[in-house]
Amino acid sequence: MKYIENHGGREKYHPTKLKKDRAGDCVVRAIAIATERDWVEVRDELFDLAKEIGFMPNDTTCYRLYLKRIGWVKHSPMKKGKRKYKVKNMAKFFKDENVVIHTSHHLTALVKGNLNDTWNCGDWCANTYWTKK
Repeated sequence: MKYIENHGGREKYHPTKLKKDRAGDCVVRAIAIATERDWVEVRDELFDLAKEIGFMPNDTTCYRLYLKRIGWVKHSPMKKGKRKYKVKNMAKFFKDENVVIHTSHHLTALVKGNLNDTWNCGDWCANTYWTKK
């Protein structure tokens, strides 16, 4: 697995260079990266859905419903015995597709087996994940 620093397109609209520019946008970023959609489009659609259902855009309830509505399927964590796979170990199973992975309090994206995020969370346990139908 290769790690690729990726802001999901946020850099087209807002500064991303400095540590102070971090936005807590992992949900928008991961979904934009995995779905190959524009960051602003994903952000706006998540905010619209959040207003509709009464949750914040980065709440699990909101982004799960969003992913379902755009045709993504939720999967239980992959395990080897009783241990969950780490993000970096899931990459080998998804060399030809994009995946959104929920880790502990974070969403990240695999793009054709490569981790795309603003930081390398490859050593984190991969919990629930989504793939395109």
